[in-house]
Amino acid sequence: MEGEMEEVKEKKKRSASLSTASASLTSSSMWSIFMHADITDMWLMAFGFIGAVGDGFGIPLMLIITSKIMNNLGDGPGSSDTSLFTHDVNKNAINLLYLACGSWVASFLEGYCWTRTGERQASRMRARYLKAVLRQDVGYFDLHVASTAEVITSVSSDSLLIQDVLSEKVPNFIMNTSTFFGAYIVAFILLWRLALVALPFVVLLIIPGLMYGRILMGLARNLREEYNKAGMVVEQAISSIRTVYSFVGESKTMKEFSAALEGSVKLGLKQGLMKGIAIGSNGVAFAIWAFMCWYGSRLVMYHGGQGGTVFAVGAAIIVGGLALGSGLSNVKYLSEASSAGEQIMEVIKRVPHIDSDNMDGQILQTISGNLEFRSIVFAYPSRPDTPVLQDFNLSVPAGRTVALVGGSGSGKSTVIALLERFYDPSKGLILLDGVDINRVSS
Repeated sequence: MEGEMEEVKEKKKRSASLSTASASLTSSSMWSIFMHADITDMWLMAFGFIGAVGDGFGIPLMLIITSKIMNNLGDGPGSSDTSLFTHDVNKNAINLLYLACGSWVASFLEGYCWTRTGERQASRMRARYLKAVLRQDVGYFDLHVASTAEVITSVSSDSLLIQDVLSEKVPNFIMNTSTFFGAYIVAFILLWRLALVALPFVVLLIIPGLMYGRILMGLARNLREEYNKAGMVVEQAISSIRTVYSFVGESKTMKEFSAALEGSVKLGLKQGLMKGIAIGSNGVAFAIWAFMCWYGSRLVMYHGGQGGTVFAVGAAIIVGGLALGSGLSNVKYLSEASSAGEQIMEVIKRVPHIDSDNMDGQILQTISGNLEFRSIVFAYPSRPDTPVLQDFNLSVPAGRTVALVGGSGSGKSTVIALLERFYDPSKGLILLDGVDINRVSS
């Protein structure tokens, strides 16, 4: 019993260290979340990209038309020609209707195409991941944290995270980025003096997004690591529930689980503080708006500016800066999805040493059943320094019944596992009718 408990503890420590190394991948590529796209998904993402860009440019274009309407209304019909005034107002109103129709089409493409491709890619990723896990050899499960809990988490939580990023976060990022560039292009076209003076204030508008995106990105990665540690405690306790009950270890398990959650609680408090500061910092937009109102009045008085143009440029500066800050907040979710996608792709691309999908090898036309273990040396991958078999030799003629007798840990089940080729011996050969079983086609 004590030996079993020690083995459980060692496996828990090894699993936690592996999950830590896996969760702290810093070279995760964002493109890993798009690795499961086919030609149809490429077209869907292309149309979705066009729709997201069109949706982002909707507000800047609306501000151009709005500035013209406000200038017309501010100037009034005058005393000479009311028909020209009515014509200009109606023309701009019709342009707004055209813009509304175009914005609807762009928003539809953005929503439908990205949601559709997100569902398709996530479904394909789940199937590939499960197939890759079932393809791995037994030694992989001994060395890695490929437990039932992790497989379920990757198939459900990680795939849902990637699906949510593809369906919502990526188009939202593209839309906000397009709004930023479109708004500042419009601002410089309408009134370049005001846009140039207000340009340095963009940094103040971006700070909230940078705080929410960059700082919380690291906190989110650490939170994922802490939750993995807590989940591993539960998984190990459930998988060894008989041992836990035998040693009345329920209270100890609860204490370990609570201790594992302490790190996530502290990180959660930091995350809440950073999020509050980031969201509260959006109030700087009112101060920037006050400055632009003052400077805009100077442009109206001394440089021939118009009220509607000043309003449109000020709104473009504020909307563009806030849009970029909001878009940068999606970096956190992109980072989480990239990390999850990288781990999934690592399993999918891994070719096991004992590959069940490899059909190459020698096909035996007739099998007599003569078995021979010749000079076998073997140690389990999880315990390479503890050899189980050393120079083991055994010959079993066809049709003969042989009993393996020995104490616990002497290698009885290990011999059968080697025969079934769950593992390959470190040294030596296992022969079936004189043919190495490593060369026999599965």
